[in-house]
Amino acid sequence: MNEFVGKTYAQSLELLADRFGPREALVFREQRFTFRDLKSLADRASARFASLGLHPGDKIALWLPNRPEHIVYWLGASQMGLVTVMLNTRLKQPEMAYQLAQSDSRAVLVPGPDGHRDFLADLAALCPWLADRDGGPSESLPELRHVLCCDPPGDGYPGATDWSAPLPDDRPVPPMETDPDRPALIAYSSGTTALPKGAMITHCLWRKGWDIGIPIDLGPDDCLYMSIPLFGSMATMNGVNQFWVRGGRVVLGEQFETRDFLETVQRERCTAVHLLPPMIHQICALPDLDRYDLSSLRIGFVLSADRGVLDLVATRMGVPGVMTGYGMTETTTVVSRNRWDDPQEARFTTQGRPMPGVELRVVDPASFETMPVGRSGEIWVRGYCVMAGYYKKPEETARVMHGDGWFRTGDLGAFTDDGRLVFKGRLGDGYKTRGFNVSPSEIEMALARHPAVAETAVVGIPDSDQGDIGIAYVIRSEGVAGEEADLLAFLRTQLASYKIPRHVFFVDELPLTAGTGKVQKFRLREDARRRLDRDVAAPDAGSSL
Repeated sequence: MNEFVGKTYAQSLELLADRFGPREALVFREQRFTFRDLKSLADRASARFASLGLHPGDKIALWLPNRPEHIVYWLGASQMGLVTVMLNTRLKQPEMAYQLAQSDSRAVLVPGPDGHRDFLADLAALCPWLADRDGGPSESLPELRHVLCCDPPGDGYPGATDWSAPLPDDRPVPPMETDPDRPALIAYSSGTTALPKGAMITHCLWRKGWDIGIPIDLGPDDCLYMSIPLFGSMATMNGVNQFWVRGGRVVLGEQFETRDFLETVQRERCTAVHLLPPMIHQICALPDLDRYDLSSLRIGFVLSADRGVLDLVATRMGVPGVMTGYGMTETTTVVSRNRWDDPQEARFTTQGRPMPGVELRVVDPASFETMPVGRSGEIWVRGYCVMAGYYKKPEETARVMHGDGWFRTGDLGAFTDDGRLVFKGRLGDGYKTRGFNVSPSEIEMALARHPAVAETAVVGIPDSDQGDIGIAYVIRSEGVAGEEADLLAFLRTQLASYKIPRHVFFVDELPLTAGTGKVQKFRLREDARRRLDRDVAAPDAGSSL
């Protein structure tokens, strides 16, 4: 039975503290926190927010790297009715300004200026009062009242509030939110198309955490190693919560570093890990990988449908429960998942069956008719975990919310005979060449089989003659030769002629969305147009976007 149905943040944290109080919940460097510690710290964080005059419904932004404060202030804000806004630490100043302004954030938490980036300097450029108390209000961020610094801000930012001291325990704890259906978090969409939209997520992520853990038999002895960014939905909605609701432990890394990951998994006996393809390639490229004991790993959550990548985790790393799933920020992440011990073929080729309390449909995007088994269409989702809407974007919300509560994902998929969902790519990613529909994911999977290809992404751009033409972006495998002509010749042995891209551009990196690792294909389309406008018909070896 899922005891988190209808529970708020405060009620969920209270339940965890009562049930698992002295058990370890979080490990960060040499710091170790129990479930009772987390509840106490969250309450003190709530009191600290209340001392600023913040009230339920106000927005508080977190612009922090992976560190315990990120978790504590998220929990403390959301449990008292504030809405936590998660900001990507890789945002450039205009992107940060847009999300702070669009979310109406009243306060933002940042690290001090001694880290890898001076977040305060970026904010001071927009908020004159931060560097000069008499500097006047910010025109671009009129709602922002507080810049809260988790480290000493230094003398250059007198307008910042220094929250580097330990959380005080002598302030009254404010009333807690009691309505589980109110928004508690704003997570901006991954930005693979146009401006990000702020998905409003309710307190349901605690219920979702329990449901996500069912197919993988999560229990109190499980331990997640997590170095993906906390600001991403994978880390919060599909990370810490699913382990904590079972009494499991989370080992938090500041960022991914290959040997630190291996040493930590070995030392802490971690049983599960989130893995992105670049991480997997770095781990498996180590010549001395076998000297590390990874036998405790039972589950590998892999953000890739590439069979070769999944095989690496299963064979080279020796993880038995390699699996993917299907979901997105707007659905509080995963809505379908295989069992961890299902046959490998099912886990590697499908995204599993629907979660409890979630309905999935595959429909014709034009007629809205349900598609038969095996036929592709748009994936629709309905259930308790669908977002409450996009913040202050009613038109965008109306475009994705169909009648009777169905959410239109914009993704292409199909069902197998045994009820498993197969994700086939974004509807918007497909293009049409000479009247034929082309799926970029099909070309990407074919390219990935060439030894010279480490990573790849394919996009279509308009062409006056063909309708659309395909452009393949490729990161070369180290030490393996391969030029554009070689890859195109290889593809001609794998795919129909109309699916062959017009050009292959070699790059050092693909533009990725932090936290999810999704390729930002709108940026690739823009780059391709720029290249072709300059009549660049040959690949730029070693270029980057």
